[in-house]
Amino acid sequence: AAQPLTIIGSTGPVLAFVAALVQLAEKMNLPFLPLYAWTGIWTSAILFVSSVTSASNLVKYLTRFTDEIFSTLISFIFVVEAVQNIGRSFTNPASTFTKGLLTTIVAISTYFTANTLRGLRNTAYFTKGIRKNISNFGPTIGVITGALIARWARLSQGAAATLPAL
Repeated sequence: AAQPLTIIGSTGPVLAFVAALVQLAEKMNLPFLPLYAWTGIWTSAILFVSSVTSASNLVKYLTRFTDEIFSTLISFIFVVEAVQNIGRSFTNPASTFTKGLLTTIVAISTYFTANTLRGLRNTAYFTKGIRKNISNFGPTIGVITGALIARWARLSQGAAATLPAL
């Protein structure tokens, strides 16, 4: 009870942490997998000590403000990374202006689709249950829409419209 739970997979904070760890490994010329393994070993040791000392009781001192600040930080990291990737699609010598423009169009359409569907919850369209479900899956539908736009561009324009991969 009251022990921290980390869902294994690409949750927001875990994904941001792994991305930062990859950048650190590249800057320090360290192999990523051993660094990631040692990070996991140290984390497990710290969590073991925390559980033995019942450090989870300190959670009661955290406020909603702390949660909101952390969520804002994670969101900011994702937004900055997305803007940097869009900027790189224009400045990369191997990329064309068409690829940069397509990257921008896909990013904007993904954002506006997700944001519009999220706001559907407060409209009078459909029934309350349908509005709620569409609103909950708005970001997913936005990503699928962006992927379909990129796929359509690649099918209609050929390799010139292939977006850069991660």
